[in-house]
Amino acid sequence: MQKHCAEAERAKLKHTGKEGLAERLKAVEFMLQTLRILAVSMLIVAGMPHVGTAQHIPDHPKVGLVLSGGGAKGFAHIGVLKVLEEIEMPIDFITGTSMGAVIGGLYAIGYSAASLDSVVRSIEWNDLFSDATERRLMSMAEKPWEERYIASLRIRQKSVQLPVGLIAGQRVSSLLSRLTWSMHHVNNFLAFPIPFACVAVDIETGQVVRLTHGFLPEALQASMAIPTVFTPIEIDNKLLVDGGLVRNLPVDDALAIGADLIIGVDVGAPLKTAEDLNSLLAILDQAMSLHAARTTEEQRQKCDVVITPKFERLGFADFDDAGDFVELGERAARQALPQLLALKARLAADHRLPEIRASVPVKIDSIYIHKVTISGLRRVSKGLVQAELAIDPNMWISPKALDQAVSRIYSSQFFERVSYRLDPGSEGTDLTINVIEKDHDLLNFGARYDSRNETAFVLNATLRNLTGHGSALTFDLKIAGLTEADLAYFVHSGWRSGLGILVHGNANERVLDQFDGSQRSSRLKLRTFLGELFFGNIFSTTQTFGIGIRGEIVSTLPDIAPSFFEKDVHYVSSAFASFQVDTYDRLYFPRRGHQLNMEFDFATSKLGGNVGFRKFSFDWRAYYPVHSKVSLLSRLYFGGISSDALPVHERFFLGGVESFLGLRPQELSGTHVQFLQLGLQWELLKRRYIILRWNAGNIFDSWRFRLARDPYFSGFGLTFGMPTRIGPIDYTISFSNRHSNIAHLNIGYHF
Repeated sequence: MQKHCAEAERAKLKHTGKEGLAERLKAVEFMLQTLRILAVSMLIVAGMPHVGTAQHIPDHPKVGLVLSGGGAKGFAHIGVLKVLEEIEMPIDFITGTSMGAVIGGLYAIGYSAASLDSVVRSIEWNDLFSDATERRLMSMAEKPWEERYIASLRIRQKSVQLPVGLIAGQRVSSLLSRLTWSMHHVNNFLAFPIPFACVAVDIETGQVVRLTHGFLPEALQASMAIPTVFTPIEIDNKLLVDGGLVRNLPVDDALAIGADLIIGVDVGAPLKTAEDLNSLLAILDQAMSLHAARTTEEQRQKCDVVITPKFERLGFADFDDAGDFVELGERAARQALPQLLALKARLAADHRLPEIRASVPVKIDSIYIHKVTISGLRRVSKGLVQAELAIDPNMWISPKALDQAVSRIYSSQFFERVSYRLDPGSEGTDLTINVIEKDHDLLNFGARYDSRNETAFVLNATLRNLTGHGSALTFDLKIAGLTEADLAYFVHSGWRSGLGILVHGNANERVLDQFDGSQRSSRLKLRTFLGELFFGNIFSTTQTFGIGIRGEIVSTLPDIAPSFFEKDVHYVSSAFASFQVDTYDRLYFPRRGHQLNMEFDFATSKLGGNVGFRKFSFDWRAYYPVHSKVSLLSRLYFGGISSDALPVHERFFLGGVESFLGLRPQELSGTHVQFLQLGLQWELLKRRYIILRWNAGNIFDSWRFRLARDPYFSGFGLTFGMPTRIGPIDYTISFSNRHSNIAHLNIGYHF
């Protein structure tokens, strides 16, 4: 029989040939792919023990665990949970406020106390409570405008307004979404492995809102949205904020959903004594806490057991001390063991904790996206979101890749917040991207002082979607000894990630020093009007390549000069190609990364100008970390110009703290430049830097390269610097074989 089947199969293959075999292989491949999709979909639905069915709970008193808010002090709840697991205390319901809602919600969906301990210790909490876009995710179009301003105001409905919250909570939203992947599809919190509810406050009415249904990450974020710090979260047409304002220990809510006996964990701060009320801030804090303190005491009276950890020196903002909080919570729970064991003795003997407490939610390495939906768009084009998302239907994606895709959308600067939801289906997972568009523009202010230009101010207006979907218009007015106006208009193509158009205009006055050896011989004043059009991948996060056209009108006027200097006007029209890379981890005092600016200009009278030249420049800078506090730095800069009659402003220049240490600004000028810098940056104390640099180079009238000392100048510099809220402050001392001591002080962001 087997022999007959084998012969029949060979005959069939011989008859059908390669085409038949290929079709059968495709069928097998399709079947395996389908099985994989079904398997991952089942993991999404049952990534933790199944939650769609009701648990069997015997008819006896049911225990509710109530976790209060308290910022970082909420980590103590994890220590309490460790002890409750240890004594196998049955938990039938959980309610929580703020951080208590986050810890309680994650525990309710399947995280064990040990896994929660690992999670809170692994998170960079100080970075989490910030909406600043990570520099590595910021588009190349936005990076030139990064860290320039010390204050911002919103422009909304033709008026200037203060923000409703300092933080929209983008990073918090992303974290909660990732931690709750397996429960995105469960809208009923009472259907969790442990039924759960959290509380928030309707900021319009002051009423407590009990959240038992909805999207879990959104509910948790609403419960912890501290007013003026986080923007309110809108759920069911209500603006919700931190529930701790009214009910920091939600015992009534646990009783309302079915609890009979209550274990309360109160990590909130007690009211201050008269001795502690010794400042305006202390009195204001006390005034805001009076109502919550009174309601907390009322809620404590309804508990059967109250656990109150003692924190001593630790406060609500000490997120870096997560481990200490966990230990203090465990210590407090052990001190309450007699009451806990007495409470357990009142319960039926067969009532035990669900088995999920000993496990960790199933880790899902990737999911199969069947469908992508974008929700919340009003003005921004769908093409922009799709291009930055770069996730198509019928593809596999990892949690990390999904987070990065959401971050790319957010970093476009068009959205207040970007979140996502995963819903399993029969053919894969449906991905929904929810966006909240910014409904305001920005008015920004900046100021700085430096030894050369003295005090300068900048006023900026940034308007988004003013003239089209996926566009940004930014205008700078710089006021110093000389004035500059800069206008830039970006448009996202919507065709593919990063591709866009830049229209740029600039009008400025600046001075140009002329040197005879090491002595300044004259000073010229330049007035420039520039316009350019550039097309390339300007919205890419690390590199830009593109082409453009540029036109300039430059007037050269004698400022401090001999009488024979006359006014000169040049019209420069050019086509150019540009390639830029920027991977710095931060703009000021970077620890790692590269910056490259390479450009080729071709100016000709055929484009309408009165001068012609070809110009190439290559400027590369890099930081290499060799220790957690030490980085090596380098810079290589060279270029050349081919021209018979070159306008003075188009020359290369060396000199100054940002160009050549040991020379005065613009001390060297010419048509060919060669420059090398090496150095070391050391973080001597936290956010306090010492930078040692050596450089060598020169400017020539024709290209030359000879490894000898004679053609090159060299210089050294020592910088002391630190970042501050008003920008970097740095002081540099430099010297060279031309000058013995040149000092430079900078205070504030560069612009």
